[in-house]
Amino acid sequence: MIIREIYRQTLHIIFGIIVAFSVLYIGKTPLILPLFILILIGILLYYYLKEHYIPIISDLLEACGRENECGKGAILFAIGLLITLIIIEDINSAFYSILVFAIGDGLATLIGVRGKLKIKYFGKTIEGFLAFLISACVILYHPYGMYGIIVAFIGACVEFVSKKIKIDDNLLLPVVVAIILEFIGKL
Repeated sequence: MIIREIYRQTLHIIFGIIVAFSVLYIGKTPLILPLFILILIGILLYYYLKEHYIPIISDLLEACGRENECGKGAILFAIGLLITLIIIEDINSAFYSILVFAIGDGLATLIGVRGKLKIKYFGKTIEGFLAFLISACVILYHPYGMYGIIVAFIGACVEFVSKKIKIDDNLLLPVVVAIILEFIGKL
């Protein structure tokens, strides 16, 4: 279980960082179509892999996926990124929100699965919350100052309650953080 989460969150962090820097260096528009195509392929594979085995892909999902998930988390990850790229105008807001999402959410899980201070009501740990908060503060303080700390706290809270409100954090986090950052950018 823990090894699987390490693989999964490592991919989460790496893919998110790649997308974030792609946004910064090539822009949002060139990424929208490839992400959309990846999502469609992911959805088709999701249903196909429930009943069939595909070498390499099935093995990768077995090594990195959660039980009976068949890549659902990766699909939701890509959908969250796609929504962010479509609705957010400001490149920096998109870049920093994706970076916070990739690193903060990944570290929250990596550290949280070993956490001792569990809050059963939310299904999360204090250690995971702090991992997200600290990493998001490090990412957002330089470009946004104290506003970045506030956004980091809001993002950590969204990640912390996402299981309870039954909205996958892969969908919610990048969009919420990006909307707030875009609003701050217009102040």
